[in-house]
Amino acid sequence: MSNSATPEGTSEPVAVAQPPADDQVASLRANMAQDPSDILSAIDLIKYYENKEDSESIRGVYEELHSRFPFYSPLWAIHLREDLQRDEFETVEKLLAQCLTGEIENNELSLWTTYLDYVRRKNNLITGGQEARAIVIQAFDLVLEKCGVFEPNSGQFWSDYLSFLEQWKPVNKWEEQQKVDMIRALYKRMLRVPFNTLEQMWGKYTQWEQDINSLTARKFIGELSGDYMKARSLYQEWSNVTKGLRRVAPISIRSVNKNNLPHGMEDDEAVAQIAIWKKWIEWEKENKLVQPEDTLNARINYVYKQSIIYMLFSPEIWYNYAMYHDDSNAAARQQILANGLKANPESISLTVKLSESFELENNTEMIKTTFDGTVKTIYSQYKRCLEEGSTERAAQLKEKLSYVYCTYMNTVKKVSGLSAARSIFGKCRKLKDNITHHVYIENAFLEYHNQADGYKTALKVLELGLKYFQADGEYINKYIDFLIMLNKDAQIKTLFESSIDKIDERAHARAMFKKVIAYETKYGNLANVYLLEKRFQKKYPKEASVELFSDRYAIQSENLMERLEFPYLEGSGSSSSSSGSKKRKRSRKHGDHSSSSSSKKARTGDKVEVPAPIVDMLKILPKRQYFKNAILNPASLVDFLVNQIEIPAESEAANES
Repeated sequence: MSNSATPEGTSEPVAVAQPPADDQVASLRANMAQDPSDILSAIDLIKYYENKEDSESIRGVYEELHSRFPFYSPLWAIHLREDLQRDEFETVEKLLAQCLTGEIENNELSLWTTYLDYVRRKNNLITGGQEARAIVIQAFDLVLEKCGVFEPNSGQFWSDYLSFLEQWKPVNKWEEQQKVDMIRALYKRMLRVPFNTLEQMWGKYTQWEQDINSLTARKFIGELSGDYMKARSLYQEWSNVTKGLRRVAPISIRSVNKNNLPHGMEDDEAVAQIAIWKKWIEWEKENKLVQPEDTLNARINYVYKQSIIYMLFSPEIWYNYAMYHDDSNAAARQQILANGLKANPESISLTVKLSESFELENNTEMIKTTFDGTVKTIYSQYKRCLEEGSTERAAQLKEKLSYVYCTYMNTVKKVSGLSAARSIFGKCRKLKDNITHHVYIENAFLEYHNQADGYKTALKVLELGLKYFQADGEYINKYIDFLIMLNKDAQIKTLFESSIDKIDERAHARAMFKKVIAYETKYGNLANVYLLEKRFQKKYPKEASVELFSDRYAIQSENLMERLEFPYLEGSGSSSSSSGSKKRKRSRKHGDHSSSSSSKKARTGDKVEVPAPIVDMLKILPKRQYFKNAILNPASLVDFLVNQIEIPAESEAANES
């Protein structure tokens, strides 16, 4: 790379070195293979190779991480800092070209600050003089353009840029005036932007103008004060909008821990964080700064990329970012979806949306590649959960796998025809009971709607499904609905009689009973209805007779008799009770959560006794009045201790000792 401020084009990636046959390496590799989102195991592997001084393997693991998470800027920054410490400038140049240009251009300020460090090291002011200074200033301006003006927490960057200009020692009057002009121009640009140290910078600016020329100070300050007041107000508004936003990332390879890495979507905190990010994005779209359209789009794009860094494993964030790009920029949308799917290989929303983009291009091969990749990932995760005995997670993955196959079949039918869709269903059948009944129901409707006598094939498909789902009440009910749609009277009765005593779930059996009674009431024989009612009441003696009666006279799936004649009975039936019990379960679940969080708040609100040694130390420290400037930033110290250091639990500490 030349000594210019702009990164050059991308370079050829380095081949990934094969890890040695070591138990620790094998274990970490297994973790990474089983869980693609396991960044921590990859970092542990890098640390292992560092201890072995195996630079090729270190580079290989980093490349795997960058390939899977190209927009996760903290990893790029950590990698760059490690190489800068070893003075590997050639490698640094290649990495900068990869992460700061092209399709995966990152806009994280800490990453661009690392780029600044590189430029400043390559352009020594003592030996390079005016030319070196010009290159560094150009680099500062580039960082300003890419992310500095968009980042609300950019106070340190503005301070660094200002300090760099202030440290310039002019050698003549012309350079002295140039320095003043550049500092004033920087202040003018800075004080129109809402950021965290705006008020301090305003105070510094007004004092600077007074020191330069007290006669012109009022003029310059007056010209800028209106923009400053607006920026200050907007920063306060932004702070309120984003209150509670957690933007924490590791700053070095040694500080990486589970607290400062992106989390999955399993907890309520992640859901709350998504809501705050969406509020920030909507706030930006209101264009409170009254920016031109290009600048506004750049600001919004910046926030979307920031949300990806901290919500890396949220498919919704990736989806929203992709959809922000309009139809005229389909390539960018496709690229974002593809990168989102790398980070979230189980995501059904990203899989389906990406396949849609390929469908518009009639790109059959890429549709298959997209779906096959997701199917492979979900199925391998499903098998692992079965082996580990994680039944709840396995059930969720089984349902997800089935959903992907259903969508896969329908998509392939549209682009390649019924024969191609049948081949996908053939793969599903080989999975036997490792998929849910939804695949068979979906395929039955696919056959029914896509050929003249498709109902014949559809019925064969549903009959095949009985081999695996004869006790699945949901499947049997859907099967009966299909038969009712076709008016297959004999088959309805046969299926009912052969299945009613096999169904595991009481609610599904009850629903099927009522469904058949209603069908017989409308299209059959009243004597048969009474016989069925007697069987029903014997099986469900607590069911009110009037409710059963009104149910069988429902019109278009709505019990109008109950609503018009017996409104006080609405919601008292078993189906309603079932949903009610679900609501009660949900409320209990939320209640438990709120009580636990309340107790947590109560615990954190308790007074903590300060240890005597700390009190003694505080007593002998000099008073703060003796220090004109802050020596230590307490907020930064607390942030470092909380987010960059993982304190072991008491049990772990005891084991180590």
